[in-house]
Amino acid sequence: MTQFHSLPTYDLPLHRGEKITTPWFNFFANTFKGKPPASENAVTPTSSPFTYTAQNKGFLIVQGGTVSLIQFSRGLVANHTTGQTQGCLPLSQGDSLIITYSSAPNLTWVPT
Repeated sequence: MTQFHSLPTYDLPLHRGEKITTPWFNFFANTFKGKPPASENAVTPTSSPFTYTAQNKGFLIVQGGTVSLIQFSRGLVANHTTGQTQGCLPLSQGDSLIITYSSAPNLTWVPT
């Protein structure tokens, strides 16, 4: 996975003298430009129903295959039916999608 921008380490000073250090400048500049934190990744579903849990915030794109049900879950809350069988579904860190299918869909994770 390519890292487009990352937070400088805790031991790197924010500034030297009267100027901000280059890694911190680049981090702030890229953050405000809206550059993505990482590139998208293909996700390979295992057996149905397949559960995908987001490690960070982003979108899971579900396309193709024969999907009969997509459910959303956050924490200990019961699974909620989304009413969708394909699409671009936003997730926060720790959220899960449970995808039920008879023919596996193509899944793509897009971090934000």
